[in-house]
Amino acid sequence: MLLVETLALISLFAAIALWSTAWLGRRVDLVDRPSGRKNHTGDIPLTGGLAIYATLLFGTMALSIPPYTTICLALAGGLVMVSVSDDYHHLNAIVRLVLHFGFGVLLAVIGGISISNVGDLLATGDIPLLLLSVPLTGLAVAGLCNAYNMIDGINGLSAGLVALPLAVLFLLARSAGHDGADFALLLLIPCLIFLVFNVGPDNTVLPRIFLGDAGSVTLGFLVTASLVYFSQGDNAVIRPVTALWLVTLPLMDMIATMLGRWRSGARLTKADRSHLHHLLVDQGMDGRHALAILVLYAGVCAGVGLTLERAPESLSLLAFFILFIIHCGVVRSFRRRQTTVQPLPVVN
Repeated sequence: MLLVETLALISLFAAIALWSTAWLGRRVDLVDRPSGRKNHTGDIPLTGGLAIYATLLFGTMALSIPPYTTICLALAGGLVMVSVSDDYHHLNAIVRLVLHFGFGVLLAVIGGISISNVGDLLATGDIPLLLLSVPLTGLAVAGLCNAYNMIDGINGLSAGLVALPLAVLFLLARSAGHDGADFALLLLIPCLIFLVFNVGPDNTVLPRIFLGDAGSVTLGFLVTASLVYFSQGDNAVIRPVTALWLVTLPLMDMIATMLGRWRSGARLTKADRSHLHHLLVDQGMDGRHALAILVLYAGVCAGVGLTLERAPESLSLLAFFILFIIHCGVVRSFRRRQTTVQPLPVVN
């Protein structure tokens, strides 16, 4: 377990990095401007991901906190650079997906973190993936990278939904004496400090800052790596199916949104306001209230998943599918009402 002094150093470095990169973002025009479906006020730096990754480097190098694997940390750095380019130039959605899939494949092949077994999902015994291990890891990375990117629509939501599984994994890993507990905590701390800036007062001391694609995508990658790392092998602290419960909201929101676009004949990659957080806000809910409700929803789902650790994995998977059907039904009813409710302006 990291010492209090070490935790304080990480927190201080994260705060300084966030403040500094916010200043830098404005200088190099790496900012998000209000337009179309974006209702925030002013130009907001898109540099939260840069600051969080800088904190990870500080923790691993200056404080000698070992990452899951060195390759995992290096791949996250590569994603930061690719995603900063995306923040500037907006890469084609298919190109982004292929890149994210490729990073997932590299995580499995040279990073040593892969989904090798999905557990007893069919009540017939554990299901080893064999040759499917690498492509499924790539799909998991691509899916969650985009899920966290897509749900990054109101202040605090994406980072809060990253912090939740990291906190659960850290507590379980610490309880089990797992070697990866310290790095999970290192991932968690800058996310929490970022939330202070992201949902804070937006002043000289705590300027507002967004994750940007470099933040949401890279954190999606690191959350996926963490879930795989802690759910595989003899030292696993959760079962593979439980990993789904820890990322229920971003995963279900992405799939439900894409299904809704498909049903309406729109492009699956078309940006719109059909995400659950947008639907809540457009029906008059304050952004902070929407954030609280959605994080609570995600927390309840995580609690259900952890409770079902004691049940057969097939039952846990069945419960997850039932929840998904309910989730889609609720989202569809909100969408029907969306056309009859005048959206309110939101300050992000």
